[in-house]
Amino acid sequence: MRLAKPHLDIGMFTNDIAAHQRFWEASCGLKLDHELSFGDGWVQHRYDAHGSVIKVNQYPKPFASTPPTGYAGLSIARAGQPAWEGPNPGGEPVRLVPPGSDGVVGIGITVSTPDPDAMMRFYLEALEFERIAPRVARCGDSLLFVVEGPGGRPMEDFIGPGFRYLTVQIFDADAECAAIERRGGTIVQACKTFPKVARYGFVADPDGNWIEISARAQWTGVMPVED
Repeated sequence: MRLAKPHLDIGMFTNDIAAHQRFWEASCGLKLDHELSFGDGWVQHRYDAHGSVIKVNQYPKPFASTPPTGYAGLSIARAGQPAWEGPNPGGEPVRLVPPGSDGVVGIGITVSTPDPDAMMRFYLEALEFERIAPRVARCGDSLLFVVEGPGGRPMEDFIGPGFRYLTVQIFDADAECAAIERRGGTIVQACKTFPKVARYGFVADPDGNWIEISARAQWTGVMPVED
């Protein structure tokens, strides 16, 4: 894929935004870049982590009984501070590590799956990430750690508690989603336009974890055409 931004983003949902604000700002030292409203009380709080965005979606409604995804952990490089590991307010594991630890210079995302080989094939072939170790792939300067364990499952929607999706920023969402489908990926949400912000669609990995394929005007320099 032709990347518009050399960093992965990760998105999550919560009903307790105050606790997450304290965690990501005070505990992790991240700065809020801006907020993005999707209407009806859904607000995305976007925290910068070395160019990656930790998308903390403040969701106003109780979540349905939704199983967890395979996105099982987040590592963030942090200079000048001791390493730390613990849960975020939703219980998902977060690590703050010295730059270079396990190769992490920005962020690293852990994906748990019953079939690591199939998962690696998907990210290397369908998404064209780069292999840097038997179970580690790289997209830009972001790392993906594939570990054996419980995985995600196919779902009709990506909204639910905890880590729910990754975002890859590219230049043409429609073309990239079509190319990913040709290379073996599954489109789970057809491309659409968020006016004046982005053109985006979602694909799923072999376990059903969602990945947003986004052409954001901020990175492409091209305003998306409305549907």
